[in-house]
Amino acid sequence: MTRDATDDPTPVVPAALTAAQYEAVMAPDPLLCVLAGAGAGKTRVLTLRVARRVDDGSAEEDRVLVCTFSRKAADELRRRLWSLGIRGDVRAGTFHRTALQLIRQHRADRGAPAPTVVADRRALLTAVLGEEATPSASRRDPGRSGGRRPAAVAQLEAEIGWAKARLVAPVDYVEAARHAGRRPSMAAARVTDLYRRYEEMKSHQRTLDLDDLLWTGADILEEDAAFAAAVRWRFRHLFVDEMQDVNPAQFRLLRALLGDEPDLFVVGDPNQSVYGWNGADPTLLDRLPMILEGTRVLRLDENHRCSPHVVTLATAALGLDEDRAPTSSRPEGPIPRILEHATDTHEAAFIARAVWLAHHPGWRWSHIAVLARTNAQLEPLAQALGADRIPYRFASGDLGPASDVRRDPLTGSLVPDDDAPDDEVEESDDAAPPGSSTAGSLPHRWSTSGREDPDAVVLTTFHRAKGLEWPAVFVVGLSEGLVPIASARTDAARDEERRLLYVALTRAEDELCCTWARYRDAAAEESGAAPRRASRWLEHVVSARAGLEAASAPVGHESVAEHLAELRAGLTTGPGEPS
Repeated sequence: MTRDATDDPTPVVPAALTAAQYEAVMAPDPLLCVLAGAGAGKTRVLTLRVARRVDDGSAEEDRVLVCTFSRKAADELRRRLWSLGIRGDVRAGTFHRTALQLIRQHRADRGAPAPTVVADRRALLTAVLGEEATPSASRRDPGRSGGRRPAAVAQLEAEIGWAKARLVAPVDYVEAARHAGRRPSMAAARVTDLYRRYEEMKSHQRTLDLDDLLWTGADILEEDAAFAAAVRWRFRHLFVDEMQDVNPAQFRLLRALLGDEPDLFVVGDPNQSVYGWNGADPTLLDRLPMILEGTRVLRLDENHRCSPHVVTLATAALGLDEDRAPTSSRPEGPIPRILEHATDTHEAAFIARAVWLAHHPGWRWSHIAVLARTNAQLEPLAQALGADRIPYRFASGDLGPASDVRRDPLTGSLVPDDDAPDDEVEESDDAAPPGSSTAGSLPHRWSTSGREDPDAVVLTTFHRAKGLEWPAVFVVGLSEGLVPIASARTDAARDEERRLLYVALTRAEDELCCTWARYRDAAAEESGAAPRRASRWLEHVVSARAGLEAASAPVGHESVAEHLAELRAGLTTGPGEPS
């Protein structure tokens, strides 16, 4: 069975595709890599390719496996397939979910119990840190004291997570961290020792963590030829979304799933690779044609989400050459604004007023989003919105490494999310970008974070906004130390921060406003302290905006150079602030 005959005869491949999208959907190549820019419709293309292949019989639906970045992405893909009449057993989920299913099946075939998987390794890491803590050690190293324990756990968790994603064993951590330019607050040798103790503790307790699922799943496929052959027969047709965010551990599992005649389709955007801090390797997308000989590469460069003006500014922020810049299929919208403020308080007050004005007739509050680099920056913004009685909510996003596995209510262990209700799904937020506060939602009376699908302004971080879009977007806090984040000390880390800014800007469909503040608060301003500087990439955005204004200005308007000089002198001040 391919399609439900009771459905309306909607064509699987609609006519309203660009030539490039149509080629990506219809190409007969068994190995295909699609490089799709922001707003290029990569999810649509992936879904339509799955549907087209099921519909024409070139793929059997119960032998299709789609690896997505999150449960939400998998749910969206299944919803779209359902709307196209594909009702079969197409499997979609994260690499972690796939690995967990393989491990459970392998053990069940041999009469062994399912693995015990810990969803949150912080408790084990706290125990590991506790084993080394002594009064004298605490005096020598404040990082080992009880007052600093949460920070030490978070740092250790980040380093172990990165190492395991990169297939780095404890004995190899020091050299790998040095080569990658990682500089954790604790000594690399200490990380090695604690990482080793953590692995020993798990082994003693006979438990796995989420990262172990990838290692163990690949081990099984590489070591058990008969089981691997059965799995490769079962999952003959592989599709991978967000390929730029795949890490080496995930890629090892993917390679183990591929047979002698691989059938693989991947989509990704190297310009949206923003998870290197968590172990992702964006070069895997670039190197795929060399790794898998015969892979054909197609490009989707037309942005169907953002207005031409938004695309122009986002491209400038990224520093793309004109010949590599994407185009927009959308009509022109308003020219984005760039605003400088005296303090964070002024910035938050301006955002509240601007959000109120952006709530056009017929719009929902949820058509508007405010994006910041860190969670901590969202707190004063929430307070300002609440003071003006504007409803808001915090978007949780899908940063967790395996958000489509759930906790079994009877055993407490993790199991695959096979048709589990959403409230049983583990939404792990363990992974937090460097420099990001993990402060929770404010208990403000105008916060709607506890309601189902509230009509509220969305407050979220750049990372959590990835994959989402809104008609109007405010990108705040664009100063050095935040964009790029101060902890981004290597060229690779700063390049990732630049791509992250590009991700934030391209969330806007029509209206975009970028802001920053010279000082944290009035006290800092009055103390005579050195002011913040605008983000190094904001000048590129200012230059692009000046060009847009000059191009749209009536005859006799000042030249681009004159207008750029005016903007550089103070960018633009917010309402009620001295210019």
